[in-house]
Amino acid sequence: MALEKQSKVVKSPAMERSIMFFKSERWKWIRCAILFLILVSAAIVIMSFLYETGLAEEDTTNIWVLCDPNSFVCVREAPRKTAYAVGGITCGTQMETDGKTKGNYIHVVNVHAEDDTGWISNQHIVYDEPEPVYRNATVVSIGRLAARKGVGGKVKKWLQPMDELKVYWWSSQWCLTNYGYVQSAYLELDGE
Repeated sequence: MALEKQSKVVKSPAMERSIMFFKSERWKWIRCAILFLILVSAAIVIMSFLYETGLAEEDTTNIWVLCDPNSFVCVREAPRKTAYAVGGITCGTQMETDGKTKGNYIHVVNVHAEDDTGWISNQHIVYDEPEPVYRNATVVSIGRLAARKGVGGKVKKWLQPMDELKVYWWSSQWCLTNYGYVQSAYLELDGE
C-alpha cells in the first residue's frame, strides 16, 4: 500500500480575504454591473453595424435645389465652402438626403450615381418641389418682408407691402425672386 500524501494548501490572510470577497454579495453586484456594460457595448456595436449597412439607405428624404436661374449649386466633398466641388446641381433638381447636417451644409446621397455622396449648402434647398413660374408678384404681408441671400439666410433687402417683384421659382414655403429668397406665404402671384 502506498501512502498517499495529502497536501494541505496554506492560505495567507490576504488570500482568505480575497476568497471571502468573491463569495460576498458585493461581488455579485459587481459581476452584474460588468455583464450589463458588456451587453450595452455589444448592443451599440450591433446597432452601429445595422445603421451603416441597411438603415442609412432606407432613411432618406427628398429635397429640391432652389437657386438662381441659369445657375447651379456646388456639391462639395466636405461640409465647407472651400472644399473641392465634385459637381453642380441645377435649380429644380430633386435629390436625396440622409438627414446629416454640419454647419450650413446638408449631406446628399446618390448624387450622380448609386453610392455617390456630397454636401450642399442648406440655403439652397426646399422640401417640396419648386416650379418655374416667371411671373410678377405683389407683397401682401402686413409689415415689411425680408428678401434673403438663401433659404433662411441673411437679409439682402427689406420689401414693403404692395411692392412688386418677379418670381422665378415657386414652392409652398420659399420662392426665388429678383430680390432674393422670399417666403411664399407673403406673396400673391399676378393673375391669381
